[in-house]
Amino acid sequence: MKELDLEYKITGKGEQILVIESGIGGAFYDWYALINDIKEYFTIILYNRAGYGNSKVLNQSRTTKNIAKELNWLLDNIGIKDKFILMGHSFGGLCVQQYVKMYPNKIKGVVLVDSTSYNFKQLYNLNIPVMNSLISIDKMVEGNINSSKKSKKELKNQCKNIISGYKKILSENEIVDCEEFLSNPLLYKTMADEFENWEKSSKSIKEMGEFPDIPLKIIARDNKVAEKYWINLNIPIEEAILYENKWRELQVELSKLCSKGELIIAENSDHEVYLDRPDSLVHCLKSLI
Repeated sequence: MKELDLEYKITGKGEQILVIESGIGGAFYDWYALINDIKEYFTIILYNRAGYGNSKVLNQSRTTKNIAKELNWLLDNIGIKDKFILMGHSFGGLCVQQYVKMYPNKIKGVVLVDSTSYNFKQLYNLNIPVMNSLISIDKMVEGNINSSKKSKKELKNQCKNIISGYKKILSENEIVDCEEFLSNPLLYKTMADEFENWEKSSKSIKEMGEFPDIPLKIIARDNKVAEKYWINLNIPIEEAILYENKWRELQVELSKLCSKGELIIAENSDHEVYLDRPDSLVHCLKSLI
């Protein structure tokens, strides 16, 4: 992987190392509020996957297997030798599951934050036609491919509400960097590739056998809060309930990957638990030190 060039940041001054894997489309900035609460206890490594931010685009398909290899290359090259805690949100949680099965001896503990399940297809086998018309994998691929064909100016306009939300937690210079991150057409091409390989990645994880018996924390969203989110998007209430019940079932399943698994419900939180309930993450991470 001589051509690999990944953007990363190291912050904090704790002895325990924490590596964070963001969700699809996620950037460093998503974690800044949480980092302020844990930097005394952890040395935190944030990075952008290939095709994100200033991380070089690669020709390899965006499978969790390739992503895990690339993360491992990065950690080796920055001299991480001690066991570390690996935390992943959403699709980042799927990447974490792959990494842990490939490199179990490097891991001290795992935190999956409202993580994607390797059995994610069960969500789309439900009787939820309206929701599927909006968020099926095919729709996500199509939407991101369309975004990848837009100009930077069009993407800045498309993301202006997201960027506005960051103004509460970022400096002016960071806002400029964030705007640059979100207005890069290559980001959306990469996201489409990640979505396109989702099923292949899930199959790869399942085929790798048992999850190692290490401390595992599953932090799941509040399904009642999530139901309201879907309903506000004009999803029929019956579909919202079906979807969220299945999502919770898959979170429970993840918590049973090993004997040291624990399910934690982040009450009053939707999918972005690190923003809605950072205290849940802080408590969980401290318990792994």
